Amino acid sequence: MAEVAALPDDVARVALDLPLRANLSALDNIALIPIYQRHSGVEESNRQAELLLEQLGHADIAALRDPDMTPAQRFAAKLARALILRRPRLVIDRPGAMLYDVPYPAFIRELAAQAGMTGTWEIFDFRWNQPLYEA
Repeated sequence: MAEVAALPDDVARVALDLPLRANLSALDNIALIPIYQRHSGVEESNRQAELLLEQLGHADIAALRDPDMTPAQRFAAKLARALILRRPRLVIDRPGAMLYDVPYPAFIRELAAQAGMTGTWEIFDFRWNQPLYEA
């Protein structure tokens, strides 16, 4: 997966090696991005994070911390954290390693189809898993 390591800075990533902060809620993990990268206020950052979770259909995980989430909920939080970066390209790195509790190609397609999802979504995975995404 050397390709993932060589991605430019304008790419948002969802990956197993980019964990959530275990002591923070999903909402706080997502809201940290605009606070530190765009110097947004806490209230506005929380609003943006809540909106993203709602758009993804996972508003119910806002208060959950990483240890309390299912793998699918954790993925949704990581996805929202990547999306709040507002980058034109999103790379999901080996989703099967993160989404072992749901049929992940369908789950990702469902998330990508939600209102407000824009940009290019790409999945980087092992060559033998590529047929899973062709449906």
